Amino acid sequence: MDASPQPVIAMRDIVKRFGDFTAIHSATFDVRAGEIHALVGENGAGKSTLMNILYGMFHPSEGEVLLNGTPVRYATPSEAIADGIGMVHQHFKLAPSFTVAENIILGSEPTRSFGRLDRKRAEEETRALSARFELELDPRAVIATLPVGLRQRVEILKALYRDVKVLILDEPTAVLTPQETRELFSTMRSLAESGHSIIFITHK
Repeated sequence: MDASPQPVIAMRDIVKRFGDFTAIHSATFDVRAGEIHALVGENGAGKSTLMNILYGMFHPSEGEVLLNGTPVRYATPSEAIADGIGMVHQHFKLAPSFTVAENIILGSEPTRSFGRLDRKRAEEETRALSARFELELDPRAVIATLPVGLRQRVEILKALYRDVKVLILDEPTAVLTPQETRELFSTMRSLAESGHSIIFITHK
C-alpha cells in the first residue's frame, strides 16, 4: 500500500492540441507539499505548456487537474493564484518604472481612505516579506535599476505576497549568473522546508 502523502497537484493524462498539432500527449504529473520537483526535457517538449495548463493560461484538450484531490479547471491565472498556484515566467512580467514594492503589491494594493495607495504600508509589507523568506530587497528600488537575479526575487515575492503554496519556476536559471543560481537554489530549499511545493522547469 502506498503510504506517501496525497499530491498537492496531480495532473492526469493531459493532452493539449493546438489545431492539428498535439503539443502534449497523455502527460501525468504529481507534486507533493515540501517537494522540489524538476520537470526536465528538451526545448519544445511541452514542459511550459503543461505548466501553463496548471496555471490557467491554457486549457487541456483532455485529462484532468486535481488540487489536493479535488478536480479543478482554471479559466485564468487569477483563478489559479486564488487557489495558491503561482508562476514565475522565463520572461519577467514586471513594470520597469515601478519600485519593488509597487510591483509586488500591484493588483492587491493596500489602501487608505478614499482608495488611495498606502505606500508606507506597501513598503513595510514588502520589507517584512523579504525578511521572512530571506530574499533581501530594497522596497523603494526601481526595477529598471536592478540586476536580473534581483528582478527574479521580485517575481518570487510577488507570488508569495499572494500566499501561493505551489510555485512554478520556468527556466529560472537561464539568465542567472552562477552566484545568482546558487542563491536561487538556496531560496528554493528554504521555501520547500516551509512547506511550499516548487516545480522547476529546465532543459538542462
